[in-house]
Amino acid sequence: MAKIQFTTPEGTTGEVELTAERMSLGRADDNALIIAHDSVSSHHGEVSIEGNAWVFTDLGSTNGTKIDGERVEKLELAHGGTFTLGHVECVFVGDYEEEQAPAYSAPTRTQTTGGYGSTSVDSSRRTGFGPKTKPKGSGAGALMGLGFLALAACAYAVFSFMQMSA
Repeated sequence: MAKIQFTTPEGTTGEVELTAERMSLGRADDNALIIAHDSVSSHHGEVSIEGNAWVFTDLGSTNGTKIDGERVEKLELAHGGTFTLGHVECVFVGDYEEEQAPAYSAPTRTQTTGGYGSTSVDSSRRTGFGPKTKPKGSGAGALMGLGFLALAACAYAVFSFMQMSA
């Protein structure tokens, strides 16, 4: 049975078995394949059979799917092929019979089909990433207003008390 073996940056290892023709993969509990690591998105991608090959499709994950450090959108999984989900290293183990398995097989590079990583991005137009464009205020104005309001409330309380005792 085909499976994906994984190792987190902390050294935790595990594997997920590919038991259906199409399965979602991610950190959330509602996925068919769960890799519980913070760098893996809740719904990171999908593993499916296309023709005679297993294919992994990234579903717009935050930390991406990478091969040799390059971000990819879709990749064909080959026996021994390595790829990275977020910061989790993965190896695909094919679903062929053990007697057909070669005695030694060097890991092969998994094939990509372009996608997100091949598109150039003008980082000056990105929003939501990097340093803030507007510096954050110190909050002194709101604190001074609150202090003034508290002082006025105390003055009113003293005035009211003086009126009652007179």
